[in-house]
Amino acid sequence: TDKPEYKQYLLQMAKAEDVHIVNMLEMGHHLGTDFKVDGFGKEFRQCLGNYCLISGQEDPRNEIGHIIGLNINKQVRDTSKYFYYDLVFEKLHLQPGALIGYAHFAWKGFDQGFPWHITSNEIDFIELLQFLRLNTADYYDYLNLGFKITAAAGSDFPWASTIGDVRTFAYTGNNFSVDNWFAALKAGNTFVSNGPALLFTADGELPGTIENVEKPHASRLMVKALSNPAIGVIERVAIYNNDGMVTEKINVGKMDSLSIDITHSIKKSQWIAAVVYCENGAVAHTTPVYYVVDNKPTYDKVKAPGIIQKQVDFIERIREQEKEKPSVDNGILERLDKAELYYKKLSEEIQGK
Repeated sequence: TDKPEYKQYLLQMAKAEDVHIVNMLEMGHHLGTDFKVDGFGKEFRQCLGNYCLISGQEDPRNEIGHIIGLNINKQVRDTSKYFYYDLVFEKLHLQPGALIGYAHFAWKGFDQGFPWHITSNEIDFIELLQFLRLNTADYYDYLNLGFKITAAAGSDFPWASTIGDVRTFAYTGNNFSVDNWFAALKAGNTFVSNGPALLFTADGELPGTIENVEKPHASRLMVKALSNPAIGVIERVAIYNNDGMVTEKINVGKMDSLSIDITHSIKKSQWIAAVVYCENGAVAHTTPVYYVVDNKPTYDKVKAPGIIQKQVDFIERIREQEKEKPSVDNGILERLDKAELYYKKLSEEIQGK
């Protein structure tokens, strides 16, 4: 990716696919990095009109998870402490405008170090959609623990797909720029898609918004999905929150657009998101809007205990695997203990202890 001719190839592909932001990730591992870029920061951005290549990193990268650093000014990498992801998170977030994401959540999800790393509260976004997979099961679990996580998509080009097969749409209004796009991603003003468009507002506010209201609050939820037969015939549109499905509409008439406009009673803190499914498997999903009532977190008191137990069990499994190694890394054990303590305190808070 550091060769001029390859950059021109990527820019032409981006233009053909109408993808305005292409994040080129220098991919790390214990021995070095691949897909090298020629530098990081604004001076190394390359644009063809409104189509831009931006350097980032996928590092650290090993069996416990692949980390993404976007909009960074400097690569953060230390092989002597390669498994101490929290140190990378801290250094990346010291860079103005930088974002931290978790790659491959769509198809690996829970089966990584995510239950451990999410407790750092440093993860800005996850790749909710990748290839043909949309992982709402794990996403909703973490939303139900009170985490606020932006939905993004990752093509993983050139491994198994191409630029634009899945996309992160970030709302910049009429003022598109690279900086505005990253600011919108940071704010969670996004939806992900591999075909249909999906527009969602709650009381006129975009996905990612935190709304402080008094109960009972009558919230107006508006969703509009758009597609066409060449992309995928819309099957249904739905709205979900902590309790499950709020409402759905089936596309009986096989129309190219489908809308929902309802009033939803807010009586407790909650997250609310929209999704559209097409008959051919094409999907789109928004980041939630978060309603906060009486300053209470958006976790789900009923579902959270079981979800927490799943996280703790997974952390214990990682701990036992580490202890079985010929050379035990006490730094990892300390971080696992810290993550487990996080869940213990969260459980006590939810149970009112």
